[in-house]
Amino acid sequence: MNQSSAARNQAIGSPVLELRRVSQASDFESSLGLDELSLTVRSGELLTIEVEPSTRTRSFASLLQGICEPDSGGVIFLQHDWRGYDYQRHFFHRSLIGRVFEGKAWIENLNLDENVTLASRHHGKSKIEITESVQYWLDKLGLEKLTSRRPAFVAPAILQLHQWIRAFISCAKLLILERPLQFLGERWVNKLLDAIQDFLKMGSAVLWLDSRSEMQTIAGQIPHLHLIAESGMLRGPSKMEGGRR
Repeated sequence: MNQSSAARNQAIGSPVLELRRVSQASDFESSLGLDELSLTVRSGELLTIEVEPSTRTRSFASLLQGICEPDSGGVIFLQHDWRGYDYQRHFFHRSLIGRVFEGKAWIENLNLDENVTLASRHHGKSKIEITESVQYWLDKLGLEKLTSRRPAFVAPAILQLHQWIRAFISCAKLLILERPLQFLGERWVNKLLDAIQDFLKMGSAVLWLDSRSEMQTIAGQIPHLHLIAESGMLRGPSKMEGGRR
């Protein structure tokens, strides 16, 4: 993984993502709604969001990426509002976000290895940089190689691990994990926590959305802010684990 010493020594605490009185009605019955939500996630911090099993998180995560706009309020990434027409900045900033998607996540007419590296290639990373980063995460996860098959012919658990690699090779300032452990056995929990720790040490911010009842216990070894969605709505922060409100 290409990580400069400057990245490793980045000061902890600068805002990465801010939601300023954001409200968003559910666009369909099972999606996550927001009710004047305000919060700040800083570099080196983990935010866990516990949702109900029936709640879909895709629209909320897309809002954080600036792909869609809230009904009211502002979503600020690296001190810039996603609103406006500075498409060059938007393009660059999205290259700094890694995401494990809930639901459909692949271009079906590309092989899985092509899917994994597509975003990095699209954002101008060199072949050497991509290859080194992919190999780092293959080694870290204990996998032999990327799969050169179409997504339709690959088992869900293998697809999910390839989602991890695609998100991780971005060396993201913001990592969004939507139910990252679905289809995977318990032996992968510690692998995920190790990866999250890697990103926090680099000064990234990490958002983990899940419906696992033991989510806060699993993440408990890492200082984190925990939110709970109730009746399909995400409201203000609950207590902070690790000393910050």
